[in-house]
Amino acid sequence: MDHSDIEPSHGGRGEEQETRERILAAASQLMAKKGYKGATTRKISQLAGVNEVTIFRHFKNKEAILEELLKGIVDIRLQLENNLHGEYSELKEILLRYARGYYQMLVERKEILMICMIEADNHPEVIKLFSSLPMTAVEVLCNKLKEFQDQGHLPKGDACAAALMFVSTFFYAFMAKYRVNLCLDFQEEQLFEDASNILINGITGNTNSHR
Repeated sequence: MDHSDIEPSHGGRGEEQETRERILAAASQLMAKKGYKGATTRKISQLAGVNEVTIFRHFKNKEAILEELLKGIVDIRLQLENNLHGEYSELKEILLRYARGYYQMLVERKEILMICMIEADNHPEVIKLFSSLPMTAVEVLCNKLKEFQDQGHLPKGDACAAALMFVSTFFYAFMAKYRVNLCLDFQEEQLFEDASNILINGITGNTNSHR
């Protein structure tokens, strides 16, 4: 008898949560290697050490598993906000920290993000969640720039447009490297530096912000 197919009869909510997390971890691993279609519920059940009935007890279907995985990776607001702590005098350092943090988030989530892009045409709700990741990054940075504007440190202007251009730089670089496999001639740290200088110069009109 395969004891992995037997559901525990005790432990309650804690064991149920552990089982759910094992299913999600197995699905994430398989989808990253085999794609959405290749990660069948049978293979997921084998890797997670449960039977398929257990999977469908926790998730309505495989698409629901993918949606759950995506919800987990787009929950980044607090982490992004933590990267923005600081005063206006530290603007350059704040932007550099934000750029590094956001780009690293994309890299850490690259497998599931690529899967979601491939499946976008078949699952519109998936692409909606996927697109919320860069838009959250734009919103969080925009709020910080508006805070500096309200304090009188930055001239009034379209802070959200500036944030969008800044975030788009790193999203494009990520997509070019991991989705299109382009060999771009840039060092990531230099990209963070240049993008930060461009944003500062653009919103302050100061061409001497390099430090």
